[in-house]
Amino acid sequence: MKGSTLTKFIIVVIAAALILLTYVMLLTDIKRMNKEKITKQEALNERINRIEMQMVEVQKLMSEDKIVRFAQDSLGLIRPADNLETITISKEQVNQILKAISEKYD
Repeated sequence: MKGSTLTKFIIVVIAAALILLTYVMLLTDIKRMNKEKITKQEALNERINRIEMQMVEVQKLMSEDKIVRFAQDSLGLIRPADNLETITISKEQVNQILKAISEKYD
């Protein structure tokens, strides 16, 4: 009788230890994954900020003033004071073009 009670006690202690060990391992793994998630989120935010800064730089480089200044300084181009040609199109011509396009793609 005493042997079976001792055996049951040892089994219960081992089972409790295994459950506790599993709980600690899972808790440690969850903490590691959360830390990894935060690290990756910070890296993602950093990349997004870098992309946004590059987009701002691209917009600066694409501005008309920058392009005109580059064309004048580097390429020696001169901006005319007036438009060289003016094209006028009547409303009727625009409607005819729209009609022709819509007929072609319908």
